[in-house]
Amino acid sequence: MGKFYGRVKIEMACSFLYYKKGTATQNILHNLKYNNHPEISYFLGNLYAQQLKETTILDTVDEIIAVPLHKSKQRKRGYNQVEGFAKALADNFHIPINEKLLIKSKRGKSQAKKGLFDWLKTKEAEFVLCPKADKQAKHFLLLDDILTTGSTLEKCAKQLLNIPHSKVTILCLAMSTKSF
Repeated sequence: MGKFYGRVKIEMACSFLYYKKGTATQNILHNLKYNNHPEISYFLGNLYAQQLKETTILDTVDEIIAVPLHKSKQRKRGYNQVEGFAKALADNFHIPINEKLLIKSKRGKSQAKKGLFDWLKTKEAEFVLCPKADKQAKHFLLLDDILTTGSTLEKCAKQLLNIPHSKVTILCLAMSTKSF
């Protein structure tokens, strides 16, 4: 949760794995994201769910929101690498997935190699609430594959928190050990 301190008000944030260059975790997530293995996301989500069942973290969550990809990137890749993770948690905890509330409005370059200050320079809203979506106050579970700087999740959480009386909890498959 330290990556979000003073940036956005969230209930909690945690990850399943640590991500470090040259490790098995890097290899697994690289295969998920770039080598057409979306099944890895569901598999890891199920493993994570088993640990989460021993906690109360998800007891008050109303909806799951996977960080969205821009339409063109999703078409190119063929899938959103976070969808399997979302589906696994939805299956294990019977929490609905909302795929329509948050959209990526602007396509940018890959964020994987950007540092925190490069992220912060991007002022345009990359993520927005869908104008047609139902915007009721809820406790949202925001999911992503890898937490690095936290900028993507911060931008998404800020949009969700624009809905009055909403709350956000963040879960990631992995958190980078790289410090910024």
